[in-house]
Amino acid sequence: MQVKRPRDSERTGGDVLQPDAPRKKSSCFSNIKIFLIAECALMLAQGTVGAYLVSVLTTLERRFNLQSADVGVIASSFEIGNLALILFVSYFGAKAHRPRLIGCGGIVMALGALLSALPEFLTKQYEYVEELRTDTGRDVCLNTTSVEAQLVEDKLCDNKANTNMMYLLLIGAQVLLGIGATPVQPLGVSYIDDHVKKKDSSLYI
Repeated sequence: MQVKRPRDSERTGGDVLQPDAPRKKSSCFSNIKIFLIAECALMLAQGTVGAYLVSVLTTLERRFNLQSADVGVIASSFEIGNLALILFVSYFGAKAHRPRLIGCGGIVMALGALLSALPEFLTKQYEYVEELRTDTGRDVCLNTTSVEAQLVEDKLCDNKANTNMMYLLLIGAQVLLGIGATPVQPLGVSYIDDHVKKKDSSLYI
């Protein structure tokens, strides 16, 4: 009994590329080495912003009259944004276009970095004056009897709304940085591992 074999067009659903069909021109950026350079640049930017924030935490605490707990919340906001999406990105990202997701994450990181720099431009410059200062927190306005101390407290209470806005702005900036950094490492490593030879995978990663 002779069995008739299906033709190539029937096996593939009629999507066989004809020899004389025009080929789609590939972009010069569709190269794993270009992707590796972009991935390294994103990782470098992420590490730079994170290291810079740690180095200016004490300056932020003094500049905006923050408490140590407030500075801790700002520093941990990056991990909060990262943990909020890491499970979804790692699971669903493998089914999506990974380089595009990583590019969108880089844009969100850039937005977060710009928001981190805004308080420096929205507030006044430092004023070095001799005045009596009391140890008050961000949301504390004490009742004092001394006239000079009361003037200082009034000035601190006037700046409380501005301080609260900068505090929330820094938290939002760190959350955006964490969200943007979420797809960079897990999806980048898996994409590199899928598109290079097995013997070169460890070198690229």
